[in-house]
Amino acid sequence: MAAKKLLLIYNPHSGKGEFPARLSDVADRFTKAGLEVTVRPTQGKKDAYNTIISRAKDFDCVCCSGGDGMVSEAVGAIMNLKKRPVFGYIPSGTTNDFASTFNIPRDAIMAADVITFGVPRDIDAGYFGGTCFAYVAAFGLFTDVTYATNQDFKNIFGHAAYMIEGAMRLGSIISHKCEIDIDGEAIAGDFIFGMASNTLSVGGFKMPSETNIQLDDGLFEVMLVKRPRRLADLHKIALSLLTQGVESNALILRQAKKMRVVSRKPLDWTLDGEFGGTTTDITIENKKQAFEIMVPLPEITIV
Repeated sequence: MAAKKLLLIYNPHSGKGEFPARLSDVADRFTKAGLEVTVRPTQGKKDAYNTIISRAKDFDCVCCSGGDGMVSEAVGAIMNLKKRPVFGYIPSGTTNDFASTFNIPRDAIMAADVITFGVPRDIDAGYFGGTCFAYVAAFGLFTDVTYATNQDFKNIFGHAAYMIEGAMRLGSIISHKCEIDIDGEAIAGDFIFGMASNTLSVGGFKMPSETNIQLDDGLFEVMLVKRPRRLADLHKIALSLLTQGVESNALILRQAKKMRVVSRKPLDWTLDGEFGGTTTDITIENKKQAFEIMVPLPEITIV
């Protein structure tokens, strides 16, 4: 990459806390490539956001290491800058949907090489009211699992922790009466799940029709799931999501630039795997090609 000055912000507690042990090697890798590196460990919630807001103007690239929550903070900060530096990411969380979407390797050194030798790519971001998010806004079934699951539990069991926590919820499915406008199309009903996303992976699971998803087209992939009347209906929804060969009237898939969700009762939302607030009326908008992220060269496959 052409950047000469790089700000590296990392969460020392993310995932299993393994990144600090690789920090020296990563910094050495950047330095040998001719980059001037400034390193900062986060000191608490919103520290990454505040650091980027106050210091990013002095850097060509802002690189973060952490989970998807760190990505959300970093992208939110970058989106609030007049001059937006290119974004680099070294994943060290439990699930790392964001990294999976862009084929960024989990190995810290290989991810550093993507930042150094990869190419910048324009991608979309989202606005949840006035709050920016990187790749997903969702409500309903299982959406609080990522921020409600105990970190020690996640460290021990990894991705399986989310699945175990989620399975425990199946006996108490709650639906939400909503009126939803998707680029002018009105849809009303009792929904157990709703999502606007710009990603190939959510919670470690691949999205339906992932080969048709474009990350820079100014459109969200919208998924709505109505409350099933019988257990067999829930099974049909699951099959439809997994195979796309089983039709289900309860599953609604759309693409949209804007979505408004009005609910009768307060609705909890998740933004990029973190608690995003409670609302009864929210508009979610796509910001086309909002920022640049370093990704692997197209002709190189990193595994």
